[in-house]
Amino acid sequence: MAETHILGVDFSGAEKTNTTAVTRGILRNDVLELEWCNQLSKKREDALYELKGQLLDLKKNAVAAMDFPFSVPWDFAHWLDPRAVMMPEVWDAAKNKGYSAFEKLARFFVRRHGEMMRWGDTNFGGPVSPLHEFNPSMLKMTYYGMCLLHKLRNEGFRVPPLEDDGCEGPILLETMPGVLLRNFGLPARNYKTKNQSNKKCPEDTREKILSRLESLSGVKIKIPDDIREKCVDNHDCLDSLVAAIGAALWVQDKSKFLTPCESIDANEEIQAAKLEGWIYAPRPIS
Repeated sequence: MAETHILGVDFSGAEKTNTTAVTRGILRNDVLELEWCNQLSKKREDALYELKGQLLDLKKNAVAAMDFPFSVPWDFAHWLDPRAVMMPEVWDAAKNKGYSAFEKLARFFVRRHGEMMRWGDTNFGGPVSPLHEFNPSMLKMTYYGMCLLHKLRNEGFRVPPLEDDGCEGPILLETMPGVLLRNFGLPARNYKTKNQSNKKCPEDTREKILSRLESLSGVKIKIPDDIREKCVDNHDCLDSLVAAIGAALWVQDKSKFLTPCESIDANEEIQAAKLEGWIYAPRPIS
């Protein structure tokens, strides 16, 4: 019986409270059987410690889809390290500077050059620059996410589109639940908070998303009642579940995903993705 352990992570961009959520399951004979879904510690450092522990416990063939930018735009990457050509060099430079210096440098860069996007972000509607600071705050997500990736790569984790280079651990995919939902043909906005443009209760929208996820994503899903309730009650849990579905899709059929090799400037795109990161999402349903 073929089994792949799956993890979906919605990483927090909140300023005052950490709302990182994780969904865990097993893809068994093309059915994603969800086992656990919850928010991690409210303190960011504790949540990162918990998350690292869960990732290190994964089996080698596992796939984890994670909702945060894996790196920064090309020009800013070279402010961090002028010699950088791959993400690990950016992660190392950011970690060595510390968050305070990283934040100051990012703010100075944005004042001079604006909030640059990464090459691959322009393929999708929804992503904002990893240097975006407010509503949502991306700087902390990006910085602490890169520090986590720095540790995991040293533990042998594989991070597409980087070459494995001897790494044989679980696969880490950068993803974005809003992009996945949009490409499935499901609501990608107004399922988190109620506002003037969203007259319906966001819980109703989350109910609608959950009721159609299986049919529109193409992934057979077993969702226990307690996990379903958490995803209706909490949008962070729902985002982590959607990320997990993205990881399961990757295992089932990578050809459904937009990858950094399909543009006219394929070589440039691949080089950029290896430095800047790349959002992995299936192509929109036609």
